Amino acid sequence: MVQGLDIPAAWQRVEWERLEGVIMVVGAVDTGKSTLVRYLWSRLATRGPLAVVDADIGQAVLGPPTTQTLRMATPDRPDEFPPRGRGARWFVGAISPRGHMLPTVTGVFRLVARARRWGARAVLVDTTGMVHPQVGGVALKWAKFDLVQPDVVIALQRDRELEPLIGPWRQSQRFRLIELPVSPGVRVRSREERIAWRQYRFRLYFSRAEEVRVPLEKVAVLGSQELAPGRLVGFLDRGGFLLALGIVRGREGNALRVLTPLRDVAKADAMRVGSLVLDGQMRDRRPVGRRQRRLGPRGVDRSTGEDASLPGDGLGGDPSRV
Repeated sequence: MVQGLDIPAAWQRVEWERLEGVIMVVGAVDTGKSTLVRYLWSRLATRGPLAVVDADIGQAVLGPPTTQTLRMATPDRPDEFPPRGRGARWFVGAISPRGHMLPTVTGVFRLVARARRWGARAVLVDTTGMVHPQVGGVALKWAKFDLVQPDVVIALQRDRELEPLIGPWRQSQRFRLIELPVSPGVRVRSREERIAWRQYRFRLYFSRAEEVRVPLEKVAVLGSQELAPGRLVGFLDRGGFLLALGIVRGREGNALRVLTPLRDVAKADAMRVGSLVLDGQMRDRRPVGRRQRRLGPRGVDRSTGEDASLPGDGLGGDPSRV
């Protein structure tokens, strides 16, 4: 038992001590993926260098929304979670993989590769809840399997919703497939709570940001979206990894005014333009999409099961409720 976590008996019966390499956790929205990753961390922490990749760009825990984050354990406190060791971050620029499949897959691959290069014996990968074939969830996860080549895939399934995703792999020897039930202690979060969490994480991230001037003739701008006030951008290093996020404040000739915690923008090799446009309360202010009409009572799209707390709903909320 890990303090503060409700761990099912079925989880405890797994021989976690035998696990190593890349361990990818998959499951739909609100199935306890992050809880399982934290439990895994506690079980594997004493067995050597350990890393975690938080790839849930909509409900990120280790970094701000729209990003994927790698963190290594520290040698003196290997069981500490969230870990405070060396890390790296990848900018997807969106809160859902829909329409952003390639950067989502690329980011996971690059972060896992870096963790391996840094000597991680085991790399835990927490993924998004997009798993349904109607929205490309199966294709997305299979692409991750092909590119990342996990040693173990742990599937959390509530009611056979993962069958299109994991069914064919039961006959494969490519990786070890472990199927587990969803913890009865998992709390289903409302759409408003998910939006409030993102708003809170953005506020926390930009709490020490300052406005800087970015000369556009000295930095590569990646993306075709308009650099209007409120547009979220990512400053990248020469390897493509994220240095810092920024929010466009305005334009002065051939320069942008950007709110960012990055003090020296000259360190940036490129600036990638994200899909979000944030208002002063750190809420996405793009138009509401038609797909929200199909929402069920838990804020989940009835036709896909995907987390439907997507941009443009204009909802905020009190982070203390999350």
